[in-house]
Amino acid sequence: MAEETTKSVPIEHLQPQPGLSPRDVISAVNAALHRSNWDTPTAFYGFEVALRFLAPSHPAKLAGAKPAGYSRFMRQPHKVDQTLWNEFRFEGDVITLKNDEGMEEAYQMTSMRSKPTDEWWSARWKLVKVDLDYGETTKSQWMLDAVFATEPDVSTDAEYQRASDDDDDDEYLGLNWNGVLVPTESPREVVTKVMKALRSMDEPYPYHGACVATRYCSPQNRAAELSPQVFASYLEDPWYSLLVEWDEMREDDDDDDDDDDGGSPNLAQVDVLVKCADDESYGLVSWQLSLHNGQWLIDSLNIV
Repeated sequence: MAEETTKSVPIEHLQPQPGLSPRDVISAVNAALHRSNWDTPTAFYGFEVALRFLAPSHPAKLAGAKPAGYSRFMRQPHKVDQTLWNEFRFEGDVITLKNDEGMEEAYQMTSMRSKPTDEWWSARWKLVKVDLDYGETTKSQWMLDAVFATEPDVSTDAEYQRASDDDDDDEYLGLNWNGVLVPTESPREVVTKVMKALRSMDEPYPYHGACVATRYCSPQNRAAELSPQVFASYLEDPWYSLLVEWDEMREDDDDDDDDDDGGSPNLAQVDVLVKCADDESYGLVSWQLSLHNGQWLIDSLNIV
C-alpha cells in the first residue's frame, strides 16, 4: 500500500494584525499547527508561528514556552488531534462580549478530523482583544487566549510548556505547586455568574445573559454553537423557565459533595436551589462542569 501523503496547508497570516477577525486568527493558528508546517522550512516552524498569535494571558505565554516546548505540549494524547487534522470547519457564529474587566472576548466552536472516516473532534477557541504598540501608536488586535479541547485538563499540561528543563521555579504565574493551572473562578462562581446573567437577560444590552451563558459552555456542550439569540429562544420553553424567572437562589444544604464529582479534580457538580416568588418550594438545578485550560466550563445541566 502506498504511503499516505500529507496535504500541505498554507499559513495565510504569519503575524497578528489589527485587521484580522477572530476567525482569521483561528485559521492562522490552526494552519500553523498542521503537521505539514511542523518543521518546514525550519525546525518547529509552525509552532513558532502559532506562538506569535498567543495572548499574554495564554498558558503557554505564562509558562514562557519556546517552540520546542509548545510542540511537546500540543503532541499530548488529548491535544494532538488539533495538529493531525485534514478537514476543518467552523460551527456556529462567533460570540463576542466584554468580560468583568472590560476586555473584549470572542468564542468560536470548530470541528476537525484527520480523514473522512473519523469522527469529528470539537474544540472551542477563546480570543481576547490585546493592545500592542506599533511605533508611535497603539492598536488593538485579536489574539488567542485558550483552546478548550474535548478532553478536560490533565495535571501534566503545564509541565510541557516550561521554558527550559533548567527552570526550577515552580511558582511562576498561574500554576500551583504540581504544575496545574489554577482556575480564576471556582465551579460555583461560574454557575452563580451564569444564573445571575440569565435572570437579567437583556442587561446591560440585549441577549447579554445568553452571551455569558454560551461563553461558559464547554466543547462537549452543543449549546456552545448557538448564537445568543437562538440560545435565548430555547429558554422560552417552560422546562427552562426557572433559569430566567427565579427570584430566590441558595446553595443546596443537603449536598455535602458540592463542587466535587467524587474523585476527579477536573470534573465538578454544583447544585443550586431556586424558586419564583409565588412558588411554595424550591426547584433544583444541577450543573456539571469540567476543567479546560484552567477554566471551569459547563457540560450540562438538569432541572428537577
